[in-house]
Amino acid sequence: MAVAGPQILPHIEFLLRGNLNIVPDFTHEYGKAYLFAGELEKAKQLEMAVLEHRRNTVGDDHLATLEPMHWVAWIYEKQGKFQEAEELGILVVNKQREVLGENHPDTLESTGNLAVVLNLMGRIRDAEELESVVLERRTDILGETHPETLIAMSNLAATDSKLGRLQEAEALGLEVLERQRKILGHNHPDTLISMAHLAFTYHCLAKFREAEVLEIAVLQQQKSSLGENHPETMRTMNNLAFTYHKLERLQEAEDLGSVVLDKGRRILGDNHPHTLLTMRNLAMTYSKLRRLQEAETLLVEALKKQADALGNNHPSTLCTQSNLGTTLNKLDRWQEAEDLLVPALKKQKDLFSASDTHIVDTLRSRPSHSINWGN
Repeated sequence: MAVAGPQILPHIEFLLRGNLNIVPDFTHEYGKAYLFAGELEKAKQLEMAVLEHRRNTVGDDHLATLEPMHWVAWIYEKQGKFQEAEELGILVVNKQREVLGENHPDTLESTGNLAVVLNLMGRIRDAEELESVVLERRTDILGETHPETLIAMSNLAATDSKLGRLQEAEALGLEVLERQRKILGHNHPDTLISMAHLAFTYHCLAKFREAEVLEIAVLQQQKSSLGENHPETMRTMNNLAFTYHKLERLQEAEDLGSVVLDKGRRILGDNHPHTLLTMRNLAMTYSKLRRLQEAETLLVEALKKQADALGNNHPSTLCTQSNLGTTLNKLDRWQEAEDLLVPALKKQKDLFSASDTHIVDTLRSRPSHSINWGN
């Protein structure tokens, strides 16, 4: 399926108006179109209708049922419902292994997508294990330069960054990007995602100016192709705001971060993980600007909601807890700061090896190949 631009949505809405009981294949494609356009709730409504229909007609194990099940899992991921995404993703992968085999392209795609969910849940090493399997099998079956192999390489490079393997991640990211630009073009969605992954690695390496160049290029193309209110565009805006923060361009960081937070609250909701990450990043900028009360207010809200949504031991939750502790320390509330910082540091050391603990502070909202925008 070709990528559907936002301009097609009014036509789909006209066809669907007052009637979801249309041909399931069409409903499925319409659901994907809404997903590509960032209209997540409408996408889920359509894909759930197809899933229920196919379960009732051909059963849970039929390939026709597994396809919408796969897409519903990814809609859950985009909505920040990671537990639901994991459960459904595991179900899809296991059934595809039984019906199609472990090396089938659909099985490998679903396995890679499940790895993305595990990554977002903070289970980085579990994600790495799956990504390594996918890359090895795609390389053996498709070759090193196939677009699907390059997707797997790009995802693994970003995970290597999170695990502190920064030199390997940079080398792999540069290799992937060079191949994608040559094969797919500079503005292909897969190329843009690999640019964002490499920017993430540059951030971990403290190469903030290199990260800025890539993020600006990605953002310009996303605004043109997806629109300013698309979740992927907003994600890149948040990352760029964080890069401005690291470059000490605090006014730019505040201005862009405030725009993204407003969009996130309106479009994704107050409790979405990306909204909460934006909230934390903006609070960090407030803290550097010595607007400590404003920083504390945002961090308290973000920490509570992250703990509820992601759990107390998630890397993003621990990072927010550390940021709040640091802010309270600046406010001379030393005991409260210690009560937050000491357990956060201990949990970070439990989650990451000694060489990896610095990565917690660089975890940002990185895009993933959870949706293949080119098909």
